[in-house]
Order: sequence, then structure tokens, then C-alpha cells
Amino acid sequence: MCHTIAPDKTMSAVPPARLNASDLRPAISRRFHVSADEAAVTAARREVLSVVRGWRVPFTGVMFDDLGLLTGEIVTNAIRHAQAPCVVAVRWTGARVRVEVTDASPVRPKPRHGSLDAEGGRGLLLVDALAADWGSADDPAGKVVWFEVGAREQPPPWSTPGTWTITTTDGTVSEGYLPDWAEDDPTEIDVPVEELPQRLALVNHRTFFEGPLMPVTAPDRWDGPQDEPVLEGSIDCNPHDPDPRKRIPVANLQLAEGHWILGLDPHQLTEIAAKLREHADLLDQKIRPALTAARENWIAHSRSLTQPQNRRTAP
Repeated sequence: MCHTIAPDKTMSAVPPARLNASDLRPAISRRFHVSADEAAVTAARREVLSVVRGWRVPFTGVMFDDLGLLTGEIVTNAIRHAQAPCVVAVRWTGARVRVEVTDASPVRPKPRHGSLDAEGGRGLLLVDALAADWGSADDPAGKVVWFEVGAREQPPPWSTPGTWTITTTDGTVSEGYLPDWAEDDPTEIDVPVEELPQRLALVNHRTFFEGPLMPVTAPDRWDGPQDEPVLEGSIDCNPHDPDPRKRIPVANLQLAEGHWILGLDPHQLTEIAAKLREHADLLDQKIRPALTAARENWIAHSRSLTQPQNRRTAP
């Protein structure tokens, strides 16, 4: 038995009370700093696991174990070889958890068979064996080493390029278009019949884009400013979402962690870009000169008041 569910048609069988798939749509990410102390590795590992569990990522116990183990190894290597704090970024794509560790050392790790003493030695052996994918890249701060836990990189052998397919245990086949920009293939086989509506509700085509790092202060979260990404986000398409506006690609912008502008079509994205350009012009052409003038005025008039002065009031 075979049927195709067209992406542009509402699937009435999706039980809205069982799953609010829209809650899972935005690109989920978290970034935090780790001090240059190997004792902080345990806390970093716990933080990653706590964050991922808080996102309700459907990992098995083994996958959570792998995530914690690999996080500990990569963070340990970063602190040990850079002798400086590092930054850990965690991201859930809908199929994988990606962990990125940025440190101050420009030396990128290289696999060395049979050596556990070289930089990344034991860590790289574990990463290569347990991660779905991993790598490293140059970074203005030094380098970034990343790994992913979840579905393997290669599409399953039953997946057709350009098409995803979900097959149930009774032979029912549901399929749809898989765009080449999507980072994950939702293809599955042997799905219990009763779970098909849930699987279809979770089909999400997504690609991420980065945002600039800005010094962000969050007194309730950390002390002092920290470099955090702003205006990062994703392009998403959810072909079986109850909301028809989400069945075509839309952009989601994260203003800062936990604060989003969702569901932007191309026209709305153009409006956002125009407002950002206007605001950039305001900052550059008006606020910056006003700030410069205010600073000069402050320097000119405040020096005489920086030190306490003894004054006597005439009787």
C-alpha cells in the first residue's frame, strides 16, 4: 500500500493535542564560556547535557553518553593546549546536536594514529569513532573544533536524492520533496503506523545562517559582557505544519538568545533588512557624533569635579 501526502495540503490526521510541532521550529542554540581550568570541564559537560535534555531532544541514553563524553574530551583539549578560556556553542538542528568549541590556539588538531599524546590524540580517536561528523576550522579567536551527534552524514540507502520517504511497518509510504539546502533527511523505515502523524508533523527542512558576535550583558545570566551571536537564524520549511504559512520556506531571526522574529517571508525579511540599515545609519550618522560630542563635553567639564573639593559656605 502506498500513498503520497502532498506538502501543500493539510493532513487532518495530525493530532494537535499530542504534539505542537511549531514549538520545535526555531533553530535552537546556546553558547557559554568555560574558564581555563580543567576542573571546569565537568561543569561544561553537565551544561551541554542539561541544555540538550531541556530541548527534549529525542536521543537514546547511549547518544547522551556519547555527547557528554565527546564534549568533555574536546573542551579538555581546548583548555589544555590553549591555556586560556574557551567558548562552547550547542545547536539542535532537528536531527543532530552540534557542539562547537572555540579556543585561542590557532593549531588545528590532526588525527595521529596510535598516538594519544598529540594534541587531540585521545579526543580525536573518540570523536572519529563516536561522532556522526566532526571537523575544525580557523577562527579569528584561534580555531573552532566541532562535532555532531545524531543521524549519520550519508543518507540512508533507501533515500532518493530530492525525495524523503517515511515507510511504516504495514508498508504505507509517505514522501515529499527534499530541497538540496536542507541539512537533514527525515527518511525512515519501519515506523509504527500509529506514529506516522507525529513523524510527518516533525518533518522540517532547515539551513542555518550565522549572526555577528556582539558584547552582550545579561546580569541574571553572567558577569560582565560576553560575545554572543545576534540576528543569527535559519531558513525553515515544515511541509505538514497545521499553519499553511509554514509549509513554504520562511526565515527565523534570533535577536538574542531566546528572542525571535519568526515566519518571515521574503518581503518581510526585506522590511527587516531596511529597518536594520536605517538603524545602522542612525547609529553611524547621529548617535556616534552625539556620543563623541557628549564624551568631549564630559571630559572638558568633569575634570574639576573628579576629586572632592572642600568648600566653605559664607555665613
